[in-house]
Amino acid sequence: MKKPLLRKFTTYCMTLILLAAMLGSFFPIQTQAANIVVCIDPGHGGTNNGAHYFGLWEKDLNLIIANAMQEELMKYEGITVVMTRTSDMTLSLEERAQIAADAGADFLYCIHLNASEDHNLFGAEVWVSAFGEYYSKGKSFGTIELQQLSEDIGVYTARGVKTRLSTDGSDYYDIIKHSVSRGVTPALIEHCFMDEAHDLNFYQSMEALKLLGKADATAVAKYYGLSSSVLNVDYSSYACPAFPVPTDVVIPDTTEPEVSKIELIGHNMVNNTASLHVYAADSDSKIIYYSYSCDGGKTWSKLWGWNADGEGYITIPLPKNQVRNVCIRVWNQYDKYTESNHIIF
Repeated sequence: MKKPLLRKFTTYCMTLILLAAMLGSFFPIQTQAANIVVCIDPGHGGTNNGAHYFGLWEKDLNLIIANAMQEELMKYEGITVVMTRTSDMTLSLEERAQIAADAGADFLYCIHLNASEDHNLFGAEVWVSAFGEYYSKGKSFGTIELQQLSEDIGVYTARGVKTRLSTDGSDYYDIIKHSVSRGVTPALIEHCFMDEAHDLNFYQSMEALKLLGKADATAVAKYYGLSSSVLNVDYSSYACPAFPVPTDVVIPDTTEPEVSKIELIGHNMVNNTASLHVYAADSDSKIIYYSYSCDGGKTWSKLWGWNADGEGYITIPLPKNQVRNVCIRVWNQYDKYTESNHIIF
């Protein structure tokens, strides 16, 4: 090819490239968005029943929540949802994690309901890995999840996003451990407690269970910035909370709150109540509950939610015609408590 012709050809190609760039500035080239793959794991199943209260098995309720979560997520564009089980079947924790890994899932959401040894705890919590990006991604999603459960349903969510370690320093929950070993980020969602009156309305009807699943799906959609033409929502601009990748293991709180102190503000003789100024603090985690005693710690009230920061005020009922020996306990996110000073009057 002669040089003048080559120059003309080169100029022609450059013109096409510039024209394409100019057109592209007005008409962006449409590319298919990367498809998000997530896995939903309804906890328990088959011979593994989970908690059992009021004639209800946790394994059945987990499946209802998970199905509602899947149904809601499928209304969003750009996401594929895989289920570890869709019926009452037995699966090992390794099998559940492997299903997620085989599907190429980025996240595994473990759906559970909770119960406590003393049947006195209430609220939602999310357990995540204590290591690296699995922690930072889990913490980010868990923060959105708890906010969604609080705002949409009213579940008490001060229990927070937490880690737990085994004696060998690895993640405590096997579903978290097996997921991480397969490159899948896990989040174990404990939606509420089945054995405490405060949480009963959150799971004892089909409608309530589906609301939990819908809230889970919305949290996922916000985390990934998804949109839905069916729901007419667009979370592409949602400010997803970001947490730095830790360089060390995120160690859970293993100690009691440092401060628990009360002052008597007043005694209402008509209503027979006492107003207390409470000082409570924990440097490792939040104060989330309090309970009180009027007989010096022989008997205790049920737990109450603590929403103050550092200090606050409470009013408690008093027994009639006896000496009052008042004290309180404050509890942190890891269910450890410290007892206050006693006030006798």
